[in-house]
Amino acid sequence: MKVTVAKKRDNVLLGRAEYEMEIEFDGKTPAKNEMRDAVIQNLGCNPDTTILKRTKGTFGQRKVMARVNVYKKKEDMMRIEPDFSLIRNKFKEAAAKEKKAAAPKKKG
Repeated sequence: MKVTVAKKRDNVLLGRAEYEMEIEFDGKTPAKNEMRDAVIQNLGCNPDTTILKRTKGTFGQRKVMARVNVYKKKEDMMRIEPDFSLIRNKFKEAAAKEKKAAAPKKKG
């Protein structure tokens, strides 16, 4: 897998660096966690503060455009990023299933 940085923007207000990256691959499209690992290895950043925000592939091409946020502090990441993004990147576990299982069923 080949990873190249298309754009980099430092967002001082939110304490993060925002990247747009191009990921080239052979064979089938890699899973998001595989792409995230490749980006982390390429950037040399901390895996505990890196979020793969978005991936967009084009049919028939062997490349994916990805948006990545790299935070300076994990606390900032946990406060700023939405829950679905944290769950997708395995920083939080989905609580929706637990709530459904704990809720009593209604009759009628």
